[in-house]
Amino acid sequence: MRERNANLNTAKPPTPTFESKGVPLYYQLQNILLEKIHSGVLPDGGRFPTEAELVKEYGVSRITVREALRMLEELGLIRREVGRGTFVTEHRPFTGSLKLEGSMNELISLGVATTIKVLRVTTTKVSEEEADMLRIKPGSLISRCTRVRFHNHEPFSHVVIDLPYEIGQQLTKADWKRPVSQVLQEKLKIDLLEAQQNIRASLADAELARRLGTRIGAALLAVDRLVFTHGRRPVERVVTHYRSDVFCFKVHLHRDNPDGGWTFHNKKTRKSNGSDEGH
Repeated sequence: MRERNANLNTAKPPTPTFESKGVPLYYQLQNILLEKIHSGVLPDGGRFPTEAELVKEYGVSRITVREALRMLEELGLIRREVGRGTFVTEHRPFTGSLKLEGSMNELISLGVATTIKVLRVTTTKVSEEEADMLRIKPGSLISRCTRVRFHNHEPFSHVVIDLPYEIGQQLTKADWKRPVSQVLQEKLKIDLLEAQQNIRASLADAELARRLGTRIGAALLAVDRLVFTHGRRPVERVVTHYRSDVFCFKVHLHRDNPDGGWTFHNKKTRKSNGSDEGH
């Protein structure tokens, strides 16, 4: 008996699940559960662990578990059914269209039905880098709107829109809830003639992870768009971060002849990139 007790006393404790002391436990637990949902460990439509099971598995308080579950429920990732328990919400990726050439309406359109939640609208001073992009003086005021787009009640993109102050101050609260590019054209009669897009890989920081319902460090797709009017004057900058696990872009390539490079086609224009890359 003494030998058995000695073995129990010298057993190694389980590896800690929570490592970041600066992040609340409920938030870390939420990210752990998010990862299990996204990876399929907790499958779509499957039963979700009970509060008691999570308390036992992760060694946290019931209050911590309840807060993590509340956040998951607000994100639409789990649902509670009275008398049956908690289940993972069915989760289906969807696609939008990335327009490389075409009209401004085609470029701006996602091609999917989405809803917009405006988080905040502020007046702020631009940094030197932002001022250079918008071709205004450093320290100048701009109107900045931060939004999240949802598809089927699930967040899939975080959007920051910057407008020169003289333009942004003309928009109402209702205007910010609409596609802003349409507002600029229809309400303010600003011709949006062309746009430049930079696309890159990105990782979710704590703020983006919270707003997009994903984990810190999750892979995102960042699209930085600058929209121009006459004289190539910038009138709008849009920085969007897409969740790569629920949204993807489709690009259609066409080849004119077997020896030619890939070309991008649309109804109005056609432009070749002069190479076979991107296939």
